[in-house]
Amino acid sequence: MSPNEVQALVVPFYTQALTVNTETTSAAVLEKILADNFQSINSQETKDKATLIKQIGFFWHLIPDLVWAVQDRVIDADGKKMVVRSVATGSPKGNFMGIELDGSKSFKIDTTDIHEIENGQIVRVHHLEDWATAMKQLKS
Repeated sequence: MSPNEVQALVVPFYTQALTVNTETTSAAVLEKILADNFQSINSQETKDKATLIKQIGFFWHLIPDLVWAVQDRVIDADGKKMVVRSVATGSPKGNFMGIELDGSKSFKIDTTDIHEIENGQIVRVHHLEDWATAMKQLKS
């Protein structure tokens, strides 16, 4: 894939699926851009496509002002991988990672993802989010 095609595939993951918006739903976007055999991988677990779609839908409900803003993008020469550094912000309302919140406190964290692309869809993403910093911000 060309760099423009890779960006056109991956950027909506942030702007339309992770970021709460009124133009679409996270599920509609993810159903389109994620492969059926998709894997979301972090240091603790691997999630499939259905599990990630459900989790992001829950985040939209829990964090109605969730924004995932892309800061940097790096695409490999083959157009098979894209690394994204982003900043996630939001004000959770409800039980968030064991803390009951009313939306009056917010977090701002750094995230880094490596998206792997096959046949015009994202098949795998390795990701790191600084949730420890979010918890510190929300507890203060």
